[in-house]
Amino acid sequence: MALKVLKLVIFIIVALGAAIFISITIRRSSDNGGNSEELKVSTSTLNLTIPQKVSTTSENTIPKNSVKIIKPKPVSYVAPSPAVVTEVSSKSFEELINGSVVQLYCGYLNGDKTSFSDIARGTGIIISATGQILTNRHIIYDENLKKIKNDCFVLKGPFPNPQSEKPKIYYSAEIVNYPLTEKFDETFSENKYYNDFALLKIISRPENTSAVNDLLQTSRASNADYEVIEPTPGIFNFLPVDWSYQPKNNDELITLGYGVDATHLANQITSTVGRLSGNIDINKTGKPQILLVGSNATQGFSGGALINPKSKGLVGLISWITSGDEAGQYTVAIFRDFLRTLMLQDLNFDLK
Repeated sequence: MALKVLKLVIFIIVALGAAIFISITIRRSSDNGGNSEELKVSTSTLNLTIPQKVSTTSENTIPKNSVKIIKPKPVSYVAPSPAVVTEVSSKSFEELINGSVVQLYCGYLNGDKTSFSDIARGTGIIISATGQILTNRHIIYDENLKKIKNDCFVLKGPFPNPQSEKPKIYYSAEIVNYPLTEKFDETFSENKYYNDFALLKIISRPENTSAVNDLLQTSRASNADYEVIEPTPGIFNFLPVDWSYQPKNNDELITLGYGVDATHLANQITSTVGRLSGNIDINKTGKPQILLVGSNATQGFSGGALINPKSKGLVGLISWITSGDEAGQYTVAIFRDFLRTLMLQDLNFDLK
């Protein structure tokens, strides 16, 4: 009898010990279970050691078991920038501008060349080796008289111009074409100056005794001066277009033109740097069309160049500047692609 009791006690002790061992093992396994596969998220690269679903929608709700990737706030016309920026020319920025950005005087020269009236002064851009000049419609067209200002002259000052030398007269130019339909108004709107472009062509150098020199109170360019614009007779330096640039908000862009200074003179090319602040969507396509650049451009910039500093290429034609009721001041430019479309449509001219 004693032997049976002893065997029963031993069995109970063994069973109890086994139960305690199993309980401890299960508890340890539960405590350490989260350490076997650990989720690691790097701040520089999203490193997921456990497969996760990443939402690709723009919705604010995050599906269960997903990782939210924060992206910059989108703008309607934003397009990805090219990975590699290609310069449009091997020339320096100064060489390109000095040989292509000119000053324009357009008005009415009487028959005996004793008066030059209703003058509009602005900027032009040489855009081809044959001497074609891109500028604004409002420089060459008289909206009051409803006729063009046939007599246009091309002047230029050095760039840079530390001595503020007065621009010299280089050429006379003819008006090749311009949009016939007036498309602007007196208020800040999508209709204002969006067809504000015109095409001119250099035709001749002034005579040594030209009365225009006296009328414009300037001197004639020397042979050495001409080499900057026309290194080979009949072959002109020009500003290439940057066809790869795609605008996005806060891009730094350069505005260039013969703007007036504090003394109301426009003796030299002025360059300002501003950030792209928005786009006026004329035909509701969501594509860049009329760009607003925050800058301190002044009167005289009309017809000037909007340039991508990374490529040194032309990306837009300056049309006007905002002031008064608008919040801030912007330089307004017709974007390259929209300008090309309009010039093909209205002038049958392909901007290249």
